[in-house]
Amino acid sequence: MNAPAAGPDPVARPLAPERGRPAAGPPVRRGRPAPPTAPGGYTWGATRVLSHDAEDELGRVTALARSIGQAAVEVLGGSRPAAQLSRWTTPEVVERFQQRADMLRLLQEQFEGKAALQELHRNPHVRRCRVCRVDRGVYEVALVVVEPRRNRAVAMRVERLGRGWSVTQLEVG
Repeated sequence: MNAPAAGPDPVARPLAPERGRPAAGPPVRRGRPAPPTAPGGYTWGATRVLSHDAEDELGRVTALARSIGQAAVEVLGGSRPAAQLSRWTTPEVVERFQQRADMLRLLQEQFEGKAALQELHRNPHVRRCRVCRVDRGVYEVALVVVEPRRNRAVAMRVERLGRGWSVTQLEVG
């Protein structure tokens, strides 16, 4: 067996850097941070390969449900037009929400304390989202949407129609 040669080893590095000197190794990249991750786990703006992976599908449905649930509560609060739901929902859902928003607006006009009523519907956000797969390409979602003075329950059915997802049923309590 050969003994190691005496002298410095060109491959060996000290375990800890000396004071005042940077550690040897690959340079640290200080670029843009990673894109934000939604609470459901879906990463916005990430490059993805189109697949039918169940975990990826669940992430997409969760992100869609959170967005639509919050938007539906904002429509009922009067801070968003119902037409903005049309891209991701069926025309029947949009029509129903438009009628419900119109009825609420008529009631609000008769209410004396309009400022207090508008404060009731400010800044809703989704606290909890529960997604359940019913069938292939069909999910049911339950959300808790929080407003400053109340919590709302939102239930929806999300179905794959063609290559995209659509909310076919939507109820806000």
